[in-house]
Order: sequence, then structure tokens, then C-alpha cells
Amino acid sequence: MKDAHRIEPREQVTLSLQLIGGGNGVIRDISASGLYFETDSEQQVGSLIDFEIELDTPGGPMKFKAQGQIVRIEPQGGRSGVGVKLLASRLVPVE
Repeated sequence: MKDAHRIEPREQVTLSLQLIGGGNGVIRDISASGLYFETDSEQQVGSLIDFEIELDTPGGPMKFKAQGQIVRIEPQGGRSGVGVKLLASRLVPVE
């Protein structure tokens, strides 16, 4: 079973993700320890990435800023599916 090794339960979502340094993607699932997104930008397993996700919250718009390590890449018909282990994150108000 593919999910048997997961530490945290994953939630299916569709959220835009902005890669710091250029590029973007669409998140397909997320958990407290990682996420999976699809992108047109080239990525490499083992690389560190910084990214932001803009969220609408009851208190107003917020940005989820995070750093992660790429743990897997899957071809997705001209795009890449990217599995990321979260290393650090914070939630900040949108300025």
C-alpha cells in the first residue's frame, strides 16, 4: 500500500504555489510533514526549495512560507509531480 509509510494524513487540495526564485505549481495534496505539487519548472531530487502559498483565512489573507526538500519527482505528461518534505514553515499576514 503506497500510503502505509506516511507519518501524517494527507488532504487532497488544489492550491497555487509560488516558487521563490521563479516558477509556480499547483498543490495536489498536503499534510503537516509534506506536500505534492505539479509544476512546469525543472526540479531535482534532494534539492531545497522555498515557496509560498497564499491563503484566505477568516482573519484576512495570509501567506504560508516554507522550505522543503524534494524527495521524489514523477513525470506527469510534460509536467513534473514533486514530493516535498517540509523542513521549516511560518504563516505571515499578506502585506
